[in-house]
Amino acid sequence: MNIPELAEHSAQRLGECRVMVHEGKDYTNHQFLNWGRRLHRGLINIDVNKGDVIGMCLISNPMVHSIFQGVFRTGAVAVPVMFALTAPELRFILSDTKAVGVVTDTFGLEKIRDAVKGLEHIKWVAVLDGEDEFFGPIPEYSIKTLMDNEPIKILPYINEYDLAMMLYTSGTTGKPKGVMLTHKALYYTAEVVLEATQLKQWKKAPIFVNALPLAHVFGVTIMNLNFMMPEHIKDAYTVLMTWFDAEKFMQLVQEHKASRTALVPTMIALILNHPKAMEYDLTSLKDVSSSSAPLPIEQAGAFRTLVKIDRIRDNYGCTEAASIATTSLAKSCPEGSVGKPCSGIEIAIFDENDNPLAPGEKGEIVMKGPNMMKGYFNRPEATAETLRHGWMHTGDVGFIDSDGFLFISDRIKDMIIRGGENIYPGELEEVIYEHPAVAEATVIGKPDPIYGEKVIAFVVIKQGESVTSEEVLDFMRPKVTKFKLPAEVRFIDALPKSPVGKVLKRELKEVVVGTSN
Repeated sequence: MNIPELAEHSAQRLGECRVMVHEGKDYTNHQFLNWGRRLHRGLINIDVNKGDVIGMCLISNPMVHSIFQGVFRTGAVAVPVMFALTAPELRFILSDTKAVGVVTDTFGLEKIRDAVKGLEHIKWVAVLDGEDEFFGPIPEYSIKTLMDNEPIKILPYINEYDLAMMLYTSGTTGKPKGVMLTHKALYYTAEVVLEATQLKQWKKAPIFVNALPLAHVFGVTIMNLNFMMPEHIKDAYTVLMTWFDAEKFMQLVQEHKASRTALVPTMIALILNHPKAMEYDLTSLKDVSSSSAPLPIEQAGAFRTLVKIDRIRDNYGCTEAASIATTSLAKSCPEGSVGKPCSGIEIAIFDENDNPLAPGEKGEIVMKGPNMMKGYFNRPEATAETLRHGWMHTGDVGFIDSDGFLFISDRIKDMIIRGGENIYPGELEEVIYEHPAVAEATVIGKPDPIYGEKVIAFVVIKQGESVTSEEVLDFMRPKVTKFKLPAEVRFIDALPKSPVGKVLKRELKEVVVGTSN
């Protein structure tokens, strides 16, 4: 089944029901479907055809789901990009995909105008809450204008193996690459999340507070999960935040008595360190998931205490796996593990020669399953390097214990090699996080003429606390082998992060490489 068919079947199966609340206003599944059908007609009217590529640069808004539906219904390929990207970064992606058009909002319009200059394959720009402007070099349509049409209720033929989305990797090791995901991959991912959240076992309709970007793979997964909502809890709904704000998040959880949420470690840190964290009742939360980056054990424990839950469900995945591959669903899951593979997904650990390793041995995490990418767009060499012998190679280091639970150590490319010895930053970061004065920490390698690399730690101190470099090192010494100890501990006001909360280590590496030894 393709994604538009899933939406149509869901509307028939569940009937009309509230699925979202944003800024105090309710939205129903039938509203979203009707808007998607109308946008389908509007896109056809401006000559969008099956297989065309359409860029999407949007902040979180209830209309995002209908925009995805409008694009998918034409058989076109959606390329959602983070609103925080610069105009040159956007231009690269739009040029690489030969996109025919871009959907944006007034927040990103000026940046998009700059990005599309001179790109002859861009035929139009559509603007949410914008105005029609047909006199510039590229015509601009208001989304309202495109939706001012009779809805199309008949779907074109779309194969489950047809391309639905392309997501561009962050480009930490070079130019970003377009990850090609089919309708089947997105459908299967929603099934996996349905299993991971155990929604079929919920007796009361859950309320989900979402502060993660809606116009990305996460938003598509949430949309598709809503289409699969079990009938006995069809009154479940999502409270959408346009932007994450720690206090606003806590207010919404308390106001709606929310039972579910998904956060990244950065958000958890901001909540824990907020001066009013103890003033709000967050104990309605029963299912809290963390993804995008490793969640330090100390942070996990502190948040469990705050919310009064037994565990935080840690998920592991990557863009090439449509975002999820494992979840720590089992109550027997040991602390620090990201759980076991979701149904239909296989996980293994390989050495540098692609030989499988025994339980407990560290190596590269590889996976296979229905939600894996089709490949990298126009990158046959990179595709062949990543998809080898039927396995998708993640570039992450980890191990599987004797009970089958997966543990993540680090990214292969983040590994520090000092005097021929491998040092995994994540191991050191966990130790630093244990210090009571530390809010956040990350560890990188800096070139060293004698040992190859030396270890540099960046630390963010909790508000109202104080600590010196030597005190951090003294705290680490009993817990860390001497050669792994940081050569420097640098204090920083905030760690540079991507819009989904991943620490941008490359930016810190640029800082330390530019300094003297």
